[in-house]
Amino acid sequence: MSKENVKEERRRKSYSWANLKRAVRYLAKESPGIFPLALFASAIDAAYPYIGILLSASILTELASPERDMGHLFFLALLLVGLNFLGGRLLNFTWQLLDVLKYGVMKHVERAVAVKAWKMDYAMSADPQLNETKGRISRMGYGSGVLALIGQLEGVFRAIVILGISTVLVTEFFCAKAAGEGGLAGFMNHWSASVLFLALLGFSVFYSIRCSAKIEKNYFKLNEAAEKPINQMMNLMSSSIEEYQNGKDIRMFRAENMIFNRLQEQSRRFLAEAEPGVRYERRKSCMSELFSRLFNMSVYLFVGLKALYGAFGVGSILKYTGMVTQLGAAVTMFSDAIRGFFQNFEYIKLFFDYLDMPNATAEGTLPVTQEIKDNYEFEFRNVTFSYPGTETPSLQDISCRFRKGEKIAIVGRNGSGKTTFIKLLCRLCDPQKGEILLNGVDVRKYQYEEYLEFFSTVFQDYQIFAFGLGENVAAESDYDHEKVKEALENAGFGERLKTMGEGLDTQLFKRFSEDGVELSGGESQKVAIARCLYKDAPYLVLDEPTAALDPLAEADIYQRMNQFARDKGAIYISHRLSSCHFCNRIMVFEEGRIAEQGSHEELLEAGGLYRRLWDAQAQYYA
Repeated sequence: MSKENVKEERRRKSYSWANLKRAVRYLAKESPGIFPLALFASAIDAAYPYIGILLSASILTELASPERDMGHLFFLALLLVGLNFLGGRLLNFTWQLLDVLKYGVMKHVERAVAVKAWKMDYAMSADPQLNETKGRISRMGYGSGVLALIGQLEGVFRAIVILGISTVLVTEFFCAKAAGEGGLAGFMNHWSASVLFLALLGFSVFYSIRCSAKIEKNYFKLNEAAEKPINQMMNLMSSSIEEYQNGKDIRMFRAENMIFNRLQEQSRRFLAEAEPGVRYERRKSCMSELFSRLFNMSVYLFVGLKALYGAFGVGSILKYTGMVTQLGAAVTMFSDAIRGFFQNFEYIKLFFDYLDMPNATAEGTLPVTQEIKDNYEFEFRNVTFSYPGTETPSLQDISCRFRKGEKIAIVGRNGSGKTTFIKLLCRLCDPQKGEILLNGVDVRKYQYEEYLEFFSTVFQDYQIFAFGLGENVAAESDYDHEKVKEALENAGFGERLKTMGEGLDTQLFKRFSEDGVELSGGESQKVAIARCLYKDAPYLVLDEPTAALDPLAEADIYQRMNQFARDKGAIYISHRLSSCHFCNRIMVFEEGRIAEQGSHEELLEAGGLYRRLWDAQAQYYA
């Protein structure tokens, strides 16, 4: 191995241990009592079997004695039952309490992942590799990642306690001398027998740990490939089976066979990718288990021979064979826990790498002052943008300006870049080339959260949440009720609100309430428009705000919106060109570029793309 490779390997190991320490600190911070409780539970769990082993051995010894004391025998039996009962109840309570703490930590982990996703650049949410990573983290649960450290620590500490108790019994076992000086009895009394026993134990542990290290080295990479089809299967199930909105198309078009065929295809891919890793782990684990069993067998033989040669009584056979069983289990448990630690390094790294992922969106420091809000001008200067994983730009060399009070209509065919344009304006994405200016300053220099407050939006794929109506409009739980009612009224939802018995507290949809109200597409769009009005930001951005409304409702909404936005700047995206006549300027997008711009009359006179789009719609109204 070259020096560079050696340095890289050392760096990787150092980074892994640093992540391990970070994970321990993270768990201790989220739940300070979880590690002490885990250690306490592990110690009880480790010591609990020895109650039965030692007391049962004493009972058997008493029974085998010619001078047995029935009172003492009864006391031992009562003590065995009582301690088993109390120990079992204490152990059960401790594990249940630990499960509660683990569940709480898991919710903290899920929240951390969700918060990171919410704060992440919007454009990054379309990155398939990043979504793959989020899927892997979301399915870690208790088995891998940060939470798995608790179980691994339990395993290590339990194994150490068992090994400690077993060591005491082993010492006692070796101190018991077989009757006789020569032959097999002499060998069992000789120090070499102890050395042989310890050598067998050491070899078994060494081989188990060595197998664990080899499995760890290959396991993560082999399973990484298998995770992809699993992620795709879970996403497909979530989007097609669990989503209420998709159920209509699945039923009407009998699409279940298509979906199940795809699930089977992904399942076969998963099995094909996972099989090498499963075979490799099975082979190594089998060898480790084989050596562990051979060690157990040799010790059973040793215990039996010592008893045969009179080193101890019949009760001690039960005690020492129980010791062997526990010792073998402890060795296996310890090696499994060590293997778990090694395997888990990569999953912990995956989790913290995700949380530490820097945003591509620049975080500026300039405040968006009231003076800027009162008098502003936006400018796109030679802006080009491509989504992650795509080669063809969604926008290319865009240049334009618009001022406060100016109403802009953006039209064009599907996929021409209209929605991408407003995502860039709202800084959900940043351009790869060119710049977007606010009053002559690159928008990336402004404080991000303050800049977002500049806009009220209705996106084409708006989201109505399964919360209360008022919460949906205000996007918060504590809101101004009168202002929400006014926003709903201005959005044309006033009459519908009067029919709702619980008013603004009406639960939408039935996900959390059997009495939830199902909104139509047009009603949902009005709630989204009301949300835009409630925010009352300096600039309005509306992407197909009336697509689900009938023509009369659309005309009413546009009239209300124009009244509301009379002193504000606004951008309207619409496929209904009849809505463009009230705008100061129309920009026509085609293949990611601005093909034309001007007033309605100017563009009709020019006879270009806008005229063709207008004529295509106008014939249905002639």
